[in-house]
Amino acid sequence: MSESEPRDGGGLGEISWNRVRANLAGPLYGVPGLAALVNRMRMRREWCPKAAARYCYTVWLRHLAIARGSGTGVKPRGIVMEIGPGDTIGVGLAALLSGMERYIAVDKVRACRLAGSLRVFDELLALFAARVTMPGDDGFAECVAADSSGCSPERVREIRKSVLALAEGAESDLLTYAAPYRIADFPEENFANFVVAQATMEHVDEPESLYAAIFRWLAPGGSAAFVVDYSSHGLSARWDGHWALSEREHRRIRGGRPYGLNRLPHSAHMRMLAQCGYRIVRVLRTPRRSTGAGCRHVFANLTPGDLETSQAHILVAKPCLKPHDEHPPGVVLGG
Repeated sequence: MSESEPRDGGGLGEISWNRVRANLAGPLYGVPGLAALVNRMRMRREWCPKAAARYCYTVWLRHLAIARGSGTGVKPRGIVMEIGPGDTIGVGLAALLSGMERYIAVDKVRACRLAGSLRVFDELLALFAARVTMPGDDGFAECVAADSSGCSPERVREIRKSVLALAEGAESDLLTYAAPYRIADFPEENFANFVVAQATMEHVDEPESLYAAIFRWLAPGGSAAFVVDYSSHGLSARWDGHWALSEREHRRIRGGRPYGLNRLPHSAHMRMLAQCGYRIVRVLRTPRRSTGAGCRHVFANLTPGDLETSQAHILVAKPCLKPHDEHPPGVVLGG
């Protein structure tokens, strides 16, 4: 064990404050109305649009840089779709400012601060205007200058109008935010050019179903980027301690929360992507040494790679149609 690794926390028979707190909090989410109350309180907490904008700016440009650098042919005038945007649609606004044609966001929980979207947009606009370069301090990203092809005065006015409409609950030609959503709510196929999911797929209860749906939504030749965080998310003091939790304890920690951790390792996600028919374009792993926390029998088959992968940026593509295949009609949602 590394000297820097905490000695308490995710292993069998070990106790940590994170683990105790998670066990106590989970059942409380089953109390009627409590989850909604917690969400409202979270939305009222102090929030920094400037920090949110910088984060979204970096996330989007990193996705775009990796995709373009991998030869996937991401079209600057296409439709981008985000799975699980969380509390801001800033990634989508950055996409529109970099030339993407339309942004569609879907989430299981309606957590987005739509009322603050205009402030995030103004901060993003300043970042694009200054052509701020991305920091490359996380082991993934190439530093690139901002692509501001969507920052013309006319385009900025159009995006601003759509942001205001969305915040007021009105329809928007450029922005779609669907939450809560079900896969069945989007029966259309072949409409998205680029799909991003930033730290989302580890929280999905049935990721194989969502991966299959995204494959249907992608246009032939379209790309998808999944950043998957395999760490314990605070359920243990050890980054890999969640694999040592029993199923019973894990269910108790989840409690009535609308989502938790599926605990699936890197190899499981790669297997599901291959089974759905994606072409694997590029995989950027974030290695981290196993703490030796141990694994329950359900995770007994974790590979050495799983045990030393704390995060991965997985870029995939939907194969193009063969020349003799009929080209499916594109679908424009809400158009």
